[in-house]
Amino acid sequence: MKTIITLFYGLSLWLTSSICFAAETTEEISSAKTLTTSPISSGALLETFFGLVLVLITIAFLAWLLRRTNRFQATANGEMKIIAGLPLGTRERALLLQVGEQQILVGVTAQQIQTLLVLEKPIHTDNATTPPSKFAEKLQQMMQKQPSS
Repeated sequence: MKTIITLFYGLSLWLTSSICFAAETTEEISSAKTLTTSPISSGALLETFFGLVLVLITIAFLAWLLRRTNRFQATANGEMKIIAGLPLGTRERALLLQVGEQQILVGVTAQQIQTLLVLEKPIHTDNATTPPSKFAEKLQQMMQKQPSS
């Protein structure tokens, strides 16, 4: 019973406030004034524009940085990973893949991926043994701590 009274009280307050607001707006309309200056100043527009440009530049820089470092490449449970890569042209690359115990050299273009060589003896490179940077470790820890949604 108490909740129903509270509900009716809140409804009555809302109704009286909306009636008062409607009365105020009709008074404002009747005594409308014209604006002498623009409500949006050029300073505010420039500030908004430069803020937008700054955000877009930051996003582009972070995307370039992630692509350059190749730190966040997906692995198939550690069984398959890219050991090294060499750009051969604008869209062509040679990649050395580790698949289990075997290493495969593949050529990657925009249209196809082709096996170039299956290595009999694995090549040990510095990139394969280099531990990830502290930033990469911290980011990985933070991503693991977040609850999946």
